[in-house]
Amino acid sequence: MLSTLGAFVFAVGVFLFLINVAKSLKSGCRQVTIPGTPTLEWATTSPPPVYNFATIPQVASRYPLWEDRLKETEERSIIGDAVRDGMVLDKGKETIGVTPLDAEPNVVLKMPGDSILPFLLSVGMTGLFFGLLAQVIWLVALGAVCEFGVLALWLTPEPHAALEEVEIHD
Repeated sequence: MLSTLGAFVFAVGVFLFLINVAKSLKSGCRQVTIPGTPTLEWATTSPPPVYNFATIPQVASRYPLWEDRLKETEERSIIGDAVRDGMVLDKGKETIGVTPLDAEPNVVLKMPGDSILPFLLSVGMTGLFFGLLAQVIWLVALGAVCEFGVLALWLTPEPHAALEEVEIHD
């Protein structure tokens, strides 16, 4: 009885979800802003741009949008277009590197591009483990060779992978 009741409650939830999907598809995306929220996801436009923030915000507290209300620290966060001297991540897949002791941003790191190597690694691993389970020695050997070859390719550094030193202005 309890299981049947749970199934009906679940069915009602799925039905409400489908109604919401149909309504959203019909009327389009509505921009939602919630005033007075404390965290950074509400500091950008809705829907957010692909890059979210043009420059990385410098956050000084747990609730950067409530710093003036809470007055927990003397420091203030720097968010949005007011940042003119920050690092801009606008050249593809990039991330910020920081100093080891102070966690101060000091470098823009180029992230690797898309690759088929993880898929090939999983194919080789499938062959290796299936060969071990089925006790097919040649498949084990082929999977192991594939694994080592793909790992060697994957771990070889790209010749142009580099760090871009950036000056930070205070």
